[in-house]
Amino acid sequence: MQQLAAIGTNEFILGFQLAGIRHTFEVDASLNKKTDTSAKGIKQLVTSSADNIGIVIIDENLLDSMSFFDRSDIENSISPVFIPLSTRAAQENLRKLIKKSIGVDVWKQDEK
Repeated sequence: MQQLAAIGTNEFILGFQLAGIRHTFEVDASLNKKTDTSAKGIKQLVTSSADNIGIVIIDENLLDSMSFFDRSDIENSISPVFIPLSTRAAQENLRKLIKKSIGVDVWKQDEK
């Protein structure tokens, strides 16, 4: 059976750990230069796990810190599949839910 994993900063993976995700990998590209944050390094980190990991939720900030080629490699990976997630995406989803439920875009910016 394929497992779910999360990779990112400590703050990013903490919520997944609290939700019961057992496979979490802490990587901080801006602070930890000893960690290989290339696509190859991240894939090795995930695939070196004893369990069969099929889906990896990855911090979008980590993807943003990668080179174009590494980012493309991660985004086009088939096994495991990487799903980028960020607080920006969560905020946009919340915005859409509120707009759908009350019919008003509370975050609508004034156009000048």
